[in-house]
Amino acid sequence: MQQKTRTSDRATMPGGEVDFPREQLLASATDTRGVIRYANSEFCRVAGMSKEELVGAPHKVVRHPDMPRGLFHLMWQRLQARLPVCAYVKNASADGRYYWVFASITPTRDGYLSVRIKPGADFFEFTRDIYTDALAEEARGLPPDKSAEYLVKRLSEKNFPDFESYAFAALNAEFSLREDIDETADADLRKISKLTDMMAEAEALVHKIISIFQQVRGEPINLRILSSRLEGAGVAIGTISKNYETMSDDMYQMVDRLRCDDTGLLVRMRAALAHAHSASQMSALMDLTAKQSALKHNSSNRGHGGREILHAQAESLSEISRAAVSDVATLGKIIPDVCRQLRRRINGLDLVKLLCRVESGRMSDIDSGLLGIIHRLEHAHHQTDRHLAALSATAIQIDSTSTAL
Repeated sequence: MQQKTRTSDRATMPGGEVDFPREQLLASATDTRGVIRYANSEFCRVAGMSKEELVGAPHKVVRHPDMPRGLFHLMWQRLQARLPVCAYVKNASADGRYYWVFASITPTRDGYLSVRIKPGADFFEFTRDIYTDALAEEARGLPPDKSAEYLVKRLSEKNFPDFESYAFAALNAEFSLREDIDETADADLRKISKLTDMMAEAEALVHKIISIFQQVRGEPINLRILSSRLEGAGVAIGTISKNYETMSDDMYQMVDRLRCDDTGLLVRMRAALAHAHSASQMSALMDLTAKQSALKHNSSNRGHGGREILHAQAESLSEISRAAVSDVATLGKIIPDVCRQLRRRINGLDLVKLLCRVESGRMSDIDSGLLGIIHRLEHAHHQTDRHLAALSATAIQIDSTSTAL
């Protein structure tokens, strides 16, 4: 077949960019080896190949030599783990020209399905710069796995902790530029965005609580210093200091479990929401592609079940999104109970603080500095209790909103 020699020839073939409308979506399906088994008419046109040329060919037939191998290493890592992936990709057409796409690729029952759109978000600009640098590193001998690490490192400089967070953020940026999304899908996405805002509010409240704990963690030390200065009169203060430190450390650890890496409740909820959001967006794109195909009454799509593949994958992704939102609801139910436990511990700290006040009364003739410590603790306890009440209310809102989706 003629196309099997084209990939290597393109590196030396001059050519400009193939233009295609922003509303046009390119779709293809492959088996697990990457062999094309379906290509929609838009993909055929932009690639400059017929359906007969594309179907049965490896998908790398459209690969452009300007693409870093490290990116494909990252993409295959995710796909082989049955995870979706999104990326900016420069492809080559049959006549030696090129075209850029933002590809959303998802595993199917027996292969992979890709829907590609014309990129236009700001992510596209800095991504191309990173690709150029990665290509230069590869030209100096950097292997694909190390090139993948290089790409992730460069993305971390843009404040993305990993490739997935970057890919989902890029998907969101590109998706937000579209005005042709189905109203039902758009409504679901707005609800997920509302949940994301609530999550941000919950995370901000936890950050405030932790900040308060960090501010008062030094007070037991101040109490011990005061105790040593007062000698015999300060024995009770020293005991109070130890009790307060033990109880406040326990509370700090409880709050930290809400937001600690990987296992923290809020971290897991945030990750589930990100997966729900991206799955819903990819589902909407695939559903839109299928509907565009139906409007054109494209016989080749009917013959290869293209619309059926797209509709089935759109529904599968919607189900993944709903399951992720359900996980958010399940995890969110735990937060009010954590808040109740923390508020009970605040009451325990209030008792310790009361003992401090009693000791202060006994030493009223001594300028001990104890009153200043008591006032700071009172303020911290009041603020913490207020933030915990707000956090519990926000968690209940998250639960009710996610349950309604």
